[in-house]
Amino acid sequence: MRLIRMNVVLPALIGAMLLVVVPANADLAGTVPTAPGDTVIPGLVPFGTNPGTLLADTTQVINGTGGAYTGTLISAVYADGGTLDFYYQFANNANSRDSVARITNVDFTGFTTALGFRIDGSTLTGPGFADGTVAPVTGDRNSPAGDVVGFSFNPPDSAKILPGTTSNVLVISTNATRFQQGTVNIIDGGVTSVAAFEPQAAVPEPSQVLWLSMGLIGLITSRRMWNGRTLPR
Repeated sequence: MRLIRMNVVLPALIGAMLLVVVPANADLAGTVPTAPGDTVIPGLVPFGTNPGTLLADTTQVINGTGGAYTGTLISAVYADGGTLDFYYQFANNANSRDSVARITNVDFTGFTTALGFRIDGSTLTGPGFADGTVAPVTGDRNSPAGDVVGFSFNPPDSAKILPGTTSNVLVISTNATRFQQGTVNIIDGGVTSVAAFEPQAAVPEPSQVLWLSMGLIGLITSRRMWNGRTLPR
């Protein structure tokens, strides 16, 4: 058996752990974990739960395909317990001809997700969320990539976001710690894409890279030093 010195292996192990450990999100206990390929009934996030610190928001006025509908999409990112939650709400104008059946969000590749919705939008810090009256029927995540997370508002047709109605606030809770510009698709038979937010891969801190580098160097040195030597029997 070859002897490997723990004083050179330990830094590598610690470095690797620092790179992959992400704080858990404990505040959104009402959400439902959704892995690639899953279709779930999104959980109702408990009324009054603090969404955390608002990091960014945007409000987009939308004109649907061929003028079938007009509406407003609000998107926001909150830092919650060390990780990020992505919030969305769509309001369909009363003079629209079409109802909205589905809202999808891109790109969540490589991140864990849990889906939920809130009925208390007017209490949230930020860009003018409303309480809303239309809850998603199901939520899903595509497979195998897992990049698209969606909320469906049918069947039946009466469950869609009808003209003059507003969705509840849709929540995608993640283990991401950074975000960037992403895309939301509003679907009424046609697809209208608008700018929103998405998770961004974390960049290792310099100290983490140093730990990992030290550990790898130590492993190489240890192998060279102890190659061919065995412990006494």
